[in-house]
Amino acid sequence: MSDVETDVAEALVSIGLNEQDEAWAQNTCLEYMSRENQTIVSAAVCAVGHLARRQVELDVEAVDSALSKVKKKFPALEGIVADALEDIAFFT
Repeated sequence: MSDVETDVAEALVSIGLNEQDEAWAQNTCLEYMSRENQTIVSAAVCAVGHLARRQVELDVEAVDSALSKVKKKFPALEGIVADALEDIAFFT
């Protein structure tokens, strides 16, 4: 993993854990879920799970759609996507 990938992934997780602008945080995660880099997409999915655990009001339809696309594009991320979906179902 490159330094840039690491920095972006860390930033996304930080956004999920800390960002106060909830709409911006969600939109940023959604944007990065559409990228081509599996590491970055994985971090964006984790960040959405963090947002849900923080009880951020998510656009569940948009998030579900993005997560479905992630599962198709990166089958290896199915477990991470399932975790995020569980967090969304439980906390939102």
